[in-house]
Amino acid sequence: MRKCLNHLRATRDRLRIAASRRLYDSQREPVERVTGLRRVIFVRWDAKWGDSVVFSFVPRAFQEIDPNISVEVIATPGMAPLFQDTFGVDVVHHSERKPSKAKMRALAERIGEVDLVVFFSHLVKHRDIYLLSQLKTQHIASLDDSVGLVDLKLGRLTHGAHMAEKYVDLLKRCGANEVDTRYIVPRNEAAEEDVECWWAARGKRPFVTFNAYSKGRARSLTPESSRRLITSILELLPNHDVCVLSAPGKQAEVEALCEGFAGGRVVHLPETHTIHDNIALIARSQALVSGITATVHLADGLGVPSFVLFPYDPADRDDWHSRHPRSINFLSEPADPLDVNHFDWRRLKAELARFLQPLT
Repeated sequence: MRKCLNHLRATRDRLRIAASRRLYDSQREPVERVTGLRRVIFVRWDAKWGDSVVFSFVPRAFQEIDPNISVEVIATPGMAPLFQDTFGVDVVHHSERKPSKAKMRALAERIGEVDLVVFFSHLVKHRDIYLLSQLKTQHIASLDDSVGLVDLKLGRLTHGAHMAEKYVDLLKRCGANEVDTRYIVPRNEAAEEDVECWWAARGKRPFVTFNAYSKGRARSLTPESSRRLITSILELLPNHDVCVLSAPGKQAEVEALCEGFAGGRVVHLPETHTIHDNIALIARSQALVSGITATVHLADGLGVPSFVLFPYDPADRDDWHSRHPRSINFLSEPADPLDVNHFDWRRLKAELARFLQPLT
């Protein structure tokens, strides 16, 4: 059933994109680089925490090119504080995630004339094409080279590179020399204090954080996979605990998972309310095991190594793998539909042991 639904959605999306291309796409002469920038706008209306952290160094890098460049973002109101207060974006243009054409026209009118619009996605969808056709910009950069409106085509040129390195290529084509790609991770003092108190109450035992939950089924670890992975971690690290990270609506499931292990070595933070609680837990941990790259990018920014479990999608792994030198990015076995739980357990346990060996 899931395979059929995925096929139907993909067919619907292809038809919508084809129609939008016929109506709104037009050819621009390709360029190799852009100069004289004063306003740069990133379309990030579908941004989530993980990919936003990977983007976090970009505003800083543009300021190093020229402090007079205004770095702006189109984002949802919920993500606006992260971009403006933490990452140092100059202006956030609020938009809902899937605006109507009338709202996109109004948005383009409010924004006015800009020098460069950046839409960093491998697939520019039907709604994206319409927005790009409405924005008054001299140049458009994207990873989807097939779009005629895109004149700074970076897809083929950056194929196989991590998303952060794709941003570096963009920055160098805009005048950057050396780029500091260290991520910016937001920290919350109250959350850090709560985790410190929780950790002290547990005798300050070293622990590994474990993240099983994603919005998408392809990346979510099943309870059975979680139990087997946690059991392996406990066996490999007899002096460590495992802290299971929570997510909205998952608190009861987390509690049940922890209660399934005797000895009190599998734990969770009972009062997990925001992502800042998980950030504080990862920062205090010695390593992260996760099938969800959002927490992996946070761990990278915090200097914590990750054992990353990917569904069998090499291109996705290339884009979003952990960049920490001690991390291991593990690709699951092929499955249709994609499923991170489709493991070769013998190979997984060998790689997990290699990852955890420095902590023994």
